[in-house]
Amino acid sequence: MLRLEHLPADVLELSPIARAALAGRLARPGLVLPRRSEDIEPPPAHLDAAEREELALALERGLARLAPHVAVLDAVRTLREPRAVALVTGQQPGLCGSPLYSLYKALHAIRLARRLTEAWERPVVPLFWNHADDHDVAEVHHLHVLNKNLDLQKVGLAGMSSGRQMVSRIVLDEERQRLGAIRALLSDLVRDTPHGARMLDALVPRHGESLARAFTRSFTELLGPLGLVVLEPDWIRTSMTRALGSILERDPLEHLRAGSAALRARGFEPAIDPEQAALLFAIDARGRRALRPGGEGWKYDDEDGSRTTTELLAEFVQDPNAWSPGALLRPLVQDLCLPVAAYVGGAGELAYHAQLAELRLAAGVPATPFVQRVSITLTDPEARLALGKVDATVAAVLRARGEFALAESQEPPPAVLARLRELGERSAKELGALREELGLLDPSLPVLARRTMDQVKGSIETLAEKAERVHQNRSGKGKRHERRLNNALFPRGEPQERVLGPLVPLARFGDAWLAELASQIDPIPTEHVVVHLGDDLPTE
Repeated sequence: MLRLEHLPADVLELSPIARAALAGRLARPGLVLPRRSEDIEPPPAHLDAAEREELALALERGLARLAPHVAVLDAVRTLREPRAVALVTGQQPGLCGSPLYSLYKALHAIRLARRLTEAWERPVVPLFWNHADDHDVAEVHHLHVLNKNLDLQKVGLAGMSSGRQMVSRIVLDEERQRLGAIRALLSDLVRDTPHGARMLDALVPRHGESLARAFTRSFTELLGPLGLVVLEPDWIRTSMTRALGSILERDPLEHLRAGSAALRARGFEPAIDPEQAALLFAIDARGRRALRPGGEGWKYDDEDGSRTTTELLAEFVQDPNAWSPGALLRPLVQDLCLPVAAYVGGAGELAYHAQLAELRLAAGVPATPFVQRVSITLTDPEARLALGKVDATVAAVLRARGEFALAESQEPPPAVLARLRELGERSAKELGALREELGLLDPSLPVLARRTMDQVKGSIETLAEKAERVHQNRSGKGKRHERRLNNALFPRGEPQERVLGPLVPLARFGDAWLAELASQIDPIPTEHVVVHLGDDLPTE
């Protein structure tokens, strides 16, 4: 069903911090970056029986309405066991499961969880933290697809923009968000595929769902049979608030400053400035309100006053369901709420995990190993046919960063192309010579003649261009092949996994390849992986 090809990690441009991590130059106390799965040690137990029971019940309740696969329920129940741990990853809930790297994170977590289960002889549950608290709707309310003309097309939910409301609280409406139009457009895209109808049902949001819930449902349906557990923050809000309170008691700003300074000393600029960052949010009917360090301790953006940490912790007790950690503190909160064995994340997440080492140590938060996620490019038979036609490799296309192009064909163009263009020029010139005489008949005729000149010349040029494309395609150097490769493998000048979503490959090839890929991913990847799906097309 699939074939893997391994390329050097730098075939895609690596961030300096990702490159340093792969080279083993970033780890320090509080920041564990394993280079082999054997380097990951079983974590010490920090959840007691009551906390495990609370977690398992919360997950069971949250997932119950989705009627998950029995493998999901077994995994959740396993978390009650004293020795059970979780292999965690997470991402914002994009429309129709996009972008692709969300899927790859989940598959990587499944693979590494299996490896550690075998090595430790204890349960390791793959768990996906759905970042449903995020309120940057503009990041997640759309997806990009490659249409039948090989053009990139943006498909988005209507009537949605970023504000303060979390994506878990925005309920989608059939008419307001034009869900029917989205389904119709995507249905046309996958109409002739063997699995299109089922994948549309799995991935497209439904009336009355939030974008976050649609994502949870999709990933639970697709990856639940592989044992993946998807978690939404609303399900464990009280536990999260307790964890957040324990971190705030340790003066996080002081230790975040120290972590940022340590990062700068190694030549890297911190991803998030702790002095300006929203370290936590209050949740109310209007959405999330950012709390930042300031005044006597903590300050809302829209107020003159402030509150001390002690006063803030008292508010936690009064309403434990009204709080959410910011991006910088979320890793610590999840490590206190869950029995985490390791975290799988991207280079952007690594950048702010690297700021947290000092705060981890000061707050007694486990030094969770950070594993850089697998990076993948998918190819289909048409892309591989195009590669053969232009005699190129996937690596060459990826290194071109969306600007892959070949030298012009050495085969001379047919003489008819030059004759066509000469005909266009001559016809326009001869028509132009008649304008003065036509004007004597009627003043409006020269204008019409000019318009006719442009139309004739344009029509002949269009015919010449089409003939030229046919010639290029027949010579194996067609621009259409270049366009297919650039738009399919490196769309918009970005890696495929950051732009395209999973709908089309799942509609064409089904979802059995997900299980196959999950069994073949390197648990600690150091290379870029090309996944060739489907059988090759004949070259003639």
